[in-house]
Amino acid sequence: MKTEFYIARRLSSRRGGAKAGVMERVATIATAVSIAVIVVTLSVVVGFKHNLASLMSSASSDIVLTAPASRGVVSGVLIERSTEVEQIATSAPHIRITPYTAKEGVLKSEDNIMGVMLKGVDKSYDSSFYEEHMVEGCFPRIGLDPRRKDIALSQRVAEKMEVGVGDRIEMVFIDDEGGVLRDRFEISGLYCTGVDIIDLGYVFTDMRNVARLYDGSESMITGYEMWLEEGADAQIIAEVLNDKFIDLYLQGGQDVEAFTMQDIYPNIFGWLATHDVTAQAVVVIMIIVALLNMTTSLLIIVLERQRMIGELRAMGMRRGAVLEIFLFRALFIFGRGVAWGVVVGVVCAALQHIWAIVPLPAEGYILDAVPAAMCWGWWAMVIIGVVVVTLLFMMLPAAFATRISPANTMRYES
Repeated sequence: MKTEFYIARRLSSRRGGAKAGVMERVATIATAVSIAVIVVTLSVVVGFKHNLASLMSSASSDIVLTAPASRGVVSGVLIERSTEVEQIATSAPHIRITPYTAKEGVLKSEDNIMGVMLKGVDKSYDSSFYEEHMVEGCFPRIGLDPRRKDIALSQRVAEKMEVGVGDRIEMVFIDDEGGVLRDRFEISGLYCTGVDIIDLGYVFTDMRNVARLYDGSESMITGYEMWLEEGADAQIIAEVLNDKFIDLYLQGGQDVEAFTMQDIYPNIFGWLATHDVTAQAVVVIMIIVALLNMTTSLLIIVLERQRMIGELRAMGMRRGAVLEIFLFRALFIFGRGVAWGVVVGVVCAALQHIWAIVPLPAEGYILDAVPAAMCWGWWAMVIIGVVVVTLLFMMLPAAFATRISPANTMRYES
């Protein structure tokens, strides 16, 4: 066994029930707290991004194909349902593609009015997400013959309008010529996703009900929704699709553009980007805390071991060997702190991940509980980086030990 490592291990041993020194315990606890905070912070930030992106994708889609003027959300400009567009879209690694037609309107009850988007879908639409989030009733019956005038709206909209499942409610629309259109629907179900822009914005029905508000033709639609395979990069796929749509347009085809969720809801994803900055700030602060505590502790440990250092130097030990002893000493202290910090941080993240102990107000944070992802890759990468930076920084207080003169320490001890 290497002599320097052996001496450092003996200095760190706890024989006969001896306790660690005060500074050593402070350094270990500070390191553990710093690592635990870093682990939990990364878990929450990654959890926010993953959970919110997954929720938005399930509630809407990964990519929306509409007329460029619509930008994925506005329903004023329709496109023609096209086999060429559908063939281009099916070249992407998608799970499914479904058409939809939407019309902006106003819900009207006896005492209340509220602007919403009436979104019509056909039988190819996968309504499982909304069925899972139904609090009462069911999703509208789609594709039946004769056509059913059912709608599903959010629980929050129903509360504002003071209506419930089974009630009939009027909707008012403005046609292209400025005229007023009215229609009545029966409420089949109430859903709650927790996402304000979905819950307060969309009412679902059969696509044929919306087509009647235009010219009644089902060949004109607002656009297509695309759900991608897991792990697919929506931004890259949208760019590839748009290149193909430009070629289609130049060949005399229709003008269509692909928009990702980041394009449609930039405020939400911009808000998520601020979490990255927050995470970086927290990680940097915790690293600084760990460095300051480790530096102070190691300096005090070096001062406490001046006699030992003098004796080792007097016996001919090289300065580099003394440096290694205290680097190993720092590694043992820091290693215990890292181990405890990882255990505490991972346990806290796992508890929140499984049981969602800490809630959130959905109105302000979209999600109803603090998300916690088990991001092992991010944890490993950041913790290894913290360990490397800290140990490199420990060269400074450890180098102080090599400057201690044997003659001065012996004269001091006498």
